[in-house]
Amino acid sequence: MKIIVFANQKGGTGKTTAVINIGDAFVRMGKRVLIADLDPQGHAAVSMNLETEPCVANWLMYSIFNNQPITPEIMNGWIRPTRRENLFLLPGNQMTAKAQRLLTIEDTPINYIKDNLSPIRKLGFDYLLFDTPPSTGGLQEMASWAADLAVIVSSLDFLSADGVSGFLAMLKVLQTEKQWRGKLAGVLPTFYDEQTRTTREQMTNLQSAFPEQVFTPIHRATVLREASAEGLTIFEKDIKSRSALEYEDLARRLFKLE
Repeated sequence: MKIIVFANQKGGTGKTTAVINIGDAFVRMGKRVLIADLDPQGHAAVSMNLETEPCVANWLMYSIFNNQPITPEIMNGWIRPTRRENLFLLPGNQMTAKAQRLLTIEDTPINYIKDNLSPIRKLGFDYLLFDTPPSTGGLQEMASWAADLAVIVSSLDFLSADGVSGFLAMLKVLQTEKQWRGKLAGVLPTFYDEQTRTTREQMTNLQSAFPEQVFTPIHRATVLREASAEGLTIFEKDIKSRSALEYEDLARRLFKLE
């Protein structure tokens, strides 16, 4: 099972949209995919026309309150099917924030999430995609530590670029002090508009800072907003749209990375 974390220390960069559409793109490639929503806002469920639930919190807190390990059967009871065959969701809600505070109080180690992945691995998923909260506070770091690949999702504005820097600093700490064995897959620019000077400049800055590691940008598109509002992936909304082609290209590039 390959694990990919999508992150930025700033909110509103399009992480959830990217996770959902990449997940569906992998499914279209014949893969079985689980999305784990670690953001207390629970937007992954909302964007897939599902209810927000404390399933992530149940998973995170289970080991603290129980002496027995989580079985695949218990884990499967928290995983929700979607309308898309082979695309599943471990939903979250505001209880995720309470779980994060509890993990902080318990002083859980950086490898806590990775150590609790065993029951998920036994359920036969090809990919586990982490949608992370924008701020640091434990879950983003733990999910990154558990991941094989990290994708930084950056809207093309100054504040998002600052969030990229913050996340990169965190990854460097994981590599140098915690011996993280994953790698940065690349930076995904979002809300790109070639008619706007600011976005062109930010795109150039990203390409200068990350040679060979900037993915093809996802253009700003009304169809993406409409798809989220309707609880659809871009492939369900308009499979022939430019946005669908862009996310399909990203999924294929991620598929090739080891």
